[in-house]
Amino acid sequence: MTEAQYMWGWITYLVGATGCLISLWFIVRRWWPRLRRIVMLVATALVYVPWYVNTDEHFLAPAAVISLYDGLGIGVDAMWRSGQIAAIAAGIAMIVALILPVKKTSPAPKKGDKSPKSGNKSGNKTSQKQRTEPSI
Repeated sequence: MTEAQYMWGWITYLVGATGCLISLWFIVRRWWPRLRRIVMLVATALVYVPWYVNTDEHFLAPAAVISLYDGLGIGVDAMWRSGQIAAIAAGIAMIVALILPVKKTSPAPKKGDKSPKSGNKSGNKTSQKQRTEPSI
């Protein structure tokens, strides 16, 4: 494999993986925010984390793909060589997704509605309904 073929292979893979992640985002965008973030970060880690194809070569490929290929072709014991990197990356992504806070959003004002709500006489926005996260 030449260097140009290797680079074109990576470019093709990254464009396809990005398209798959965009499709996944469209699927999970209405889910609960914490679950959506966990799914997206773990999927991103599994798709983008590279590892060595072979111990003797310097070529890289996605660790999850190598793990799957080794598991199907060589055996379950060989699957752990690159599978541990993919598992570590997915675990770190899950921990980061659980630690980061979810941004609270306020409802968008309707068109033509410039006055405060009738029940809110003080003019502050604290009485508007806001999403809250459950405590762990």
